[in-house]
Amino acid sequence: MERQTNFPPAAPDEIGPWFLPEYPDRPVYGLVPSGYRPDRPLGLLLFLHGGDRDSPPEQPHLLHLKRKTGLLRPPIDHHPLLTVAPAAPPAADGKRWNRAGVGRYLLSVIEDACRRFAIDRDRIILGGHSMGGFGAFHQAPLLADRLAGVWMSSGAWLEEDFRGCLGTGIYLMHGRWDCASSYRESHVEPRHHDWCGVSFARAAHELMLRDDVPHVYDEHQGGHSLRWEPAQLALRRFLVWAARQRRNRYPARCAVISPNGSCDPDLEACRKSFWLEITATVPGTIALDRIVLTGPNIAWHAEELEMQSYYLAEAPHPGARLIGENLGNNKFMLQAENVRSLRLHLHPAMADLTREVELRVNGAIVRAMPEAGGDGAYPAAVAVDLG
Repeated sequence: MERQTNFPPAAPDEIGPWFLPEYPDRPVYGLVPSGYRPDRPLGLLLFLHGGDRDSPPEQPHLLHLKRKTGLLRPPIDHHPLLTVAPAAPPAADGKRWNRAGVGRYLLSVIEDACRRFAIDRDRIILGGHSMGGFGAFHQAPLLADRLAGVWMSSGAWLEEDFRGCLGTGIYLMHGRWDCASSYRESHVEPRHHDWCGVSFARAAHELMLRDDVPHVYDEHQGGHSLRWEPAQLALRRFLVWAARQRRNRYPARCAVISPNGSCDPDLEACRKSFWLEITATVPGTIALDRIVLTGPNIAWHAEELEMQSYYLAEAPHPGARLIGENLGNNKFMLQAENVRSLRLHLHPAMADLTREVELRVNGAIVRAMPEAGGDGAYPAAVAVDLG
């Protein structure tokens, strides 16, 4: 496929639909911002649209990208990000971005976009709102090492370990009055707390602070719809943030948690992220964080909205967890749960590959020389058998 070169730089241009050969039933839409030139790579916003199980394949265009009425416009028209918005896979409910196989679909969309347009692969942002926010929560720990950042807007999650997002920037955005049809009067059509109330964002923010997961928390004074002025202002703040993000291929901290995702409806296996890989496991369980909502599920007045809250619990799942930190000077610290063997992938930006590497694994020290033959961007690796 030859890269398209017929986009004038003077004005934003909505394009599409087009189809990936392996997904002929899912149209993909795009918005080329003003100033685009095929010889100057831009960042990419891979946008997961909102809606429900009945939303049509044209939803990315109809709800988000359509000229004058799209919820992302005009803020995205003039920012240095090219937007690509694929249709969600069909499903029996509104968790359409949270199914097994969706990650492969999104990576295929990214590859297709990089063939069609001048895209800087180190400036790819995954973002979603509402149903797409559910998907952003789910996909973030599974695709962290492919992304420069993730935008989680007005979504929800159930059980997750947000340390799986380490190494990737997070922008967590939610309206304080998300469950209200209006923040100026009592509800006419109240939203449910367990759909995507602000409690989900507040709980995720609390957990990210606890686990030192870098992120921006933007709780604006609007509701669920991106049409409201506070949400539009927050959208603009996110776009300014997104334009500054760049993928860190060799972050000081990263983690592999398997399974992970949002557990809504299912968790997914994940064996590698950045420079950490779990190569074999032993039987056992790991505890994921779980949100438990409290207060009325349907709030008819602002006072009832204020009563909606949450507490955090833990949920055990069969699985394994590996968390690593590069301490510098060829020293690494690893925490492993139910891991039988692992591989540490190395790059000269991380360590001196001509010297021995010291790994402190659950307090025990392992020393080994890096061996050639790493994976992808990593020219060397150290294999560790924990017995």
